[in-house]
Amino acid sequence: MELKKQPLASYDLHLHTFWSYDGCTSVEYYFQRALELKLRAIAITEHFTMDSLPDIITASKKYPAVRFIPSVEMTVTCSVGAVDILCFGMPLEIPTEIEEIFERYRQWQRDCGEAFSRGMTELGFNYSKNERLKLLKKYRPANVIEKQGVTHVYGQSAYFINAGYIKSGDDAKLLKEKIRIPEYPQAREILPAFKRCGALIAIAHPTHYFNRNDIERMDELRDELSFEGIECAHDLIPMELTHFYRDYCLKHGLFSSGGSDSHSDPDNPKIHIGTQHEFARHIGEQE
Repeated sequence: MELKKQPLASYDLHLHTFWSYDGCTSVEYYFQRALELKLRAIAITEHFTMDSLPDIITASKKYPAVRFIPSVEMTVTCSVGAVDILCFGMPLEIPTEIEEIFERYRQWQRDCGEAFSRGMTELGFNYSKNERLKLLKKYRPANVIEKQGVTHVYGQSAYFINAGYIKSGDDAKLLKEKIRIPEYPQAREILPAFKRCGALIAIAHPTHYFNRNDIERMDELRDELSFEGIECAHDLIPMELTHFYRDYCLKHGLFSSGGSDSHSDPDNPKIHIGTQHEFARHIGEQE
């Protein structure tokens, strides 16, 4: 069944706002839509920080019928490369240990942006910090930029194509291979802190990480990362794998999660960020 023909789920546990470097909608949008669609719960899972938490708390008071799970999506390096991890049930008062990790990732984002600028300059192209800032201002509010700095940017490929630096998205992939981007922090340095503060962690949209349905690889990653759940429902996961991952969860006592990975309001996208991911549109709990 095509995703657009799927019924809406009754929850969405994977959402991004403009507090994520690649998101362009507000926290309130999700609360408003959740109320309209009568969702049971949502989780706003920003990349690398919980900087949107004050906005979430404010929105929750305005929309008290909408339940939210304080959460964050962390990207870490492990044996298979970079892996996205959803951390659910975070404390509302962020522990010092976690805030220090968040600041480490804010700096990582700034370093990543600088790496792109430096790499493009070395290749003979103009992509200064000021150019990145202009792009960020197209979809991120001033207070977000003030908090997180001039980070890496969504939509760089389109900018490079329009500037005549490259001709296609395939060229962008080749270009990225020539630029030395800082590695994400190691999983062993990051994930234990989230467990210590009571969060439950799940591996996100794992089709690639799991090599689709490689049981041995799944077992190895479960042992290495100690995740307690799997995001079984996501529009990047074929339905047959949703069933497969769900069965794996049941066999090993893991929880199952699902989310749209929405990054924007598809009816009002600033720069067409994540418009393929429609809020609450994923294979839901019925599966």
